[in-house]
This record gives sequence, C-alpha cells and structure tokens, in this order.
Amino acid sequence: MKKFFLWLFTIFTFLSVTTQAQETLPPYHWANNYIDYLKVRGHLPELSVLNRPYHRTTLAKQLLAMEMNELSGNERKMVSVLYNEFSPELNLLGSIPGEKWRSLLDKALNFLKLTFAPEWEHPALKAGFFGEASYLESDNASLSNPDFRFHSQFAAYWRDRLTLYSNIVFLNNAPENYIGKEYNELYGYNEQSFLSYHHGWFQAKLGRDFLQTGPGRSGQLLFSDNSRPFDMYHVMLSSRSLQFSFFGIQLDESDVVNGDNRLYDPIYRYINGHRLSLNINDKYFFGLSEVILYSGIDRPWELGLMNPLAFYYAYSVNQERGASPGNLLYSIDWDLYFARNLEFYGELMIDDIQVDSEVPSDLEPNEYGLIAGLNWADPLNLSGGMLNLEYTQVRNRTYNVQTIAADRFLHRNEEIGHYLGNNFERYGLGYTHWIMPELSVKLSGSIVRQGEGSVDGEFNTDFLNATIEEGYSEPFPFGVVEKHTSYGLSLFYKPHNLGHVFLELNQDKLNNFQHVDGAEFSDFTLRAGFWLQWHHLWQW
Repeated sequence: MKKFFLWLFTIFTFLSVTTQAQETLPPYHWANNYIDYLKVRGHLPELSVLNRPYHRTTLAKQLLAMEMNELSGNERKMVSVLYNEFSPELNLLGSIPGEKWRSLLDKALNFLKLTFAPEWEHPALKAGFFGEASYLESDNASLSNPDFRFHSQFAAYWRDRLTLYSNIVFLNNAPENYIGKEYNELYGYNEQSFLSYHHGWFQAKLGRDFLQTGPGRSGQLLFSDNSRPFDMYHVMLSSRSLQFSFFGIQLDESDVVNGDNRLYDPIYRYINGHRLSLNINDKYFFGLSEVILYSGIDRPWELGLMNPLAFYYAYSVNQERGASPGNLLYSIDWDLYFARNLEFYGELMIDDIQVDSEVPSDLEPNEYGLIAGLNWADPLNLSGGMLNLEYTQVRNRTYNVQTIAADRFLHRNEEIGHYLGNNFERYGLGYTHWIMPELSVKLSGSIVRQGEGSVDGEFNTDFLNATIEEGYSEPFPFGVVEKHTSYGLSLFYKPHNLGHVFLELNQDKLNNFQHVDGAEFSDFTLRAGFWLQWHHLWQW
C-alpha cells in the first residue's frame, strides 16, 4: 500500500511540473480583511464565506468578474491592492487560450491603470516566501519578546486545473501546545502541502491544508481558523448554486496509557465528514454538515464512514461492540445579505442533545454552540468603514467525551472548533476604517465569560448524582466564571506590494483570574511588526 501511494504521488508530481492554481489563502493573510469589506459591499457576490479557505484562483476570477463602474474611488484603489497581490493568478488565467479571462484582465488593467508582466504562454513554477517579525511589549515582563515566522513557498501549476503546493513555516517561539522538534532554538513544520485538481464541477485535494467552515469572523464552531491544517482528502462536486463535499482527515495519534505506563500501541484518530452548501441568488448562503471523529488501537479507516452518502449516526449506533462509537457533530450555518451593505450570519453546532428522560445519564445538559453576527459596511454613510457585532456561546462539555479521551475534538493539542474551547460566551464589537486603501485602523472590544473546564479536561458528571424525579440543571457558564474584558486599537499600513507594517495596542482585565474567586489580573500590551513577501513565476 505504501508503494502504491508513493507511485501515485510520483506520477502526480511529474504531471504537475508540466503544468493554475488552487493555492489557498491562509486564514491569517492580510487580504482577508479587504475581501470581507468588498464582499459586504456587494462586489464579490458569488464568493461564499461559509466555505474557506478561499482559493487564490477563485478570488482572481471574482476580481476579474467585478463591475468596475460600480466601485467608488477608494474601492478602486483597494481592488488595485488586491490585483497586485493576486497578479500571478491573474496572469496565469490570462494565459489560458480560448478563455474569457484575457479580455477581462486587459479591460480591468486599463480601468485601474495597472501594468503587469508580459503574458505567459504556459503556466509554470512559482517560488517565494512570506514572513512576519514582531515585538511584543507587555506590563507582564515575562511576555515581552521578539517573534518571527518565516514561510517558504513552492508551487507548480497546470492551467487553472492542477496545483502542487508547499508552504513550510519556521518560527522562533513555539505555541504552548506545540507538538514537534526543536533545533537550535528554531521550530518548524509543513503548514501546507497538497495536490489539488479542479475542472468544471469537480474538485479534489489530497494532502495537508486548512479547512474552515462557517461564517464567524472571530472564530468558527466546527472547523475553525484556530485548528492546525489537516492531512486529508477532500472532494467537492459543485455548481454555482449547489455544492456537495466529502472528506477524510487523519489526526495526530494518541498513545494508550495504562496507569503510569505508556504502551506502544498507538491510537489512530480520524474524522470523516460531508457537507451540503446552497447559494440562492448570491444573497442567501446556507451550509449543513455532519462529521464524526473516531479512534482505536491500530484502527484503519472505516470504509462505512468514508461513504459520502452514509448517515454517520445510523452507522455509529450499529457499530460493533468494543469499537469507538465516535464523537458526532452537526452544524447549520448561514450568511444572508438583505441589503448591499448589510450581512447577517450565524452558525449552530450540535454535539449532543438529550431526547430521552429515563435514567440519570439522560439528564446530561445539552451540548451545542451558537454564533450570531452582523457586518455593516459604510455604516451611517462612513465610506470605507466596517462595523462588526458578534455573539458566541459554546455550552459546557461540548467537544469533550465521557469515555474515550482520543475522541475529544482536538488536533495536535489545539481545538478543532472555537479557539476558546467550551463553557463560555463572548460578546464582540469591532470597527475597521480604511483611511486610505493602504491604511486602515481598527477599534475592537470584547467581553468573554469563561467557566471552568476545557475540551481536554475532565468530563463533568455531576448530573449522574441526580434522579429523574429531581432533574438536573446547572448555570451557564458553569463553575467559577472568569470574566475577560479586552479593548484595543490596531493600525495596518501597506506602503508597497512587498509588505506591510502593523501596530496593535491592547488592554486586558480579568476578574476571577484562572477561576479563583476574587483574583484579578490586568495587562497592557503593545505589538509592532512587519510582513514581507516575495514570489516569482518561471515559465516551464
């Protein structure tokens, strides 16, 4: 089997170097803020916020399809910034014979008064890098430190159909839950490395990449921007109005622990999922997902769960005794545009809902999460502004399981769902204003009420101590609630195509710090840094 996959990868690699691009835009990329604003303004109508990360080629096609005459003067310059960022994809589209993209590109460049490199006869190879260096100054001296992240990129394209892409990151400060090695005080991992194919209604991807569902801007509930990229296969069948996708993910392994002895038999962990997305007149977007995380000692892929048309719940309850029944989650998400400048979005994620009321275990409180948000572009006629309101809650025990720890909704010690985990509610408010197309300022504030416990912590079973007659209820959030109030100011300035600089000021205050009654903590932080990027195309 290993030889087969090696042979398959070799063939795909050979084909790809004879070969546009389904390279994806990372969740942390600066261009996402521009895209958000233009989307709410109605200039990117077909783009679905529910299914991210965006493909760079998809974004390039959306930019080419824009009605330039409907852009304000400031928006034209914002679009020019994006045209410079996506110039490789725009040029590659323009080089495809017999397509409409060349004429659209020439028309747009003339309208925006931009000049690109000469047209390529054949798409080829791309190499480059991007990276960020910053310094954090904090009232808490132990937090003050320099920080850098460097990404090397390589890609090979064939038209807009086949892409081979690699993004390796190196960093000097590893996250607290980092799984990996350290070499000479440097850390690193392969952040993205995949082969993708896209032609007409069919898309397929094999390898490591981000997966993000739902429209939340500060986080998502099912697959979030907090999660590390996944090793997966992902297939999508799509038209403009309807998309169906199915995927399989291999998560990091978990060891079997027996008392103080760590055994050598690994627990293999997987996620299978399928998703249906609907686009109604480019105004109303809906998504419905079912996923299951399952595990077992030396357990292989479950073919019954790889079936894209199977109902995982039915398969799980009929599973053989001794096997992990799996952690099932469902989500419904929506993104609605009732006016040109107004977006209403949300996500409901269901982990476990109790229907029966016969035994004490049926008293377990419902486990679910909810996001509800609003984006208002140019509020009160403030051209170039974006107001965001967002509320999030995730109930206690959500993402966690009572029996098999390997079935917790975690990947490489990070939450796959919302970055705050569970047992919390968050109120967020933000306003971003583009003073110039290259310069924006953002004011933000949030209040988080976080209860005790976590996705990786002990599964609370207080409900088992009650009787059906007594019933059971608990406050939300549960336990000693830590209240985190935060507000800040950030500046973004992009003076050149090769990079930008940023400044972030933030004040944090925590009551019942670390869930200790009466404990308080406050901190003021200043973070300043810059982002550099460079890439180049070579004709094959």
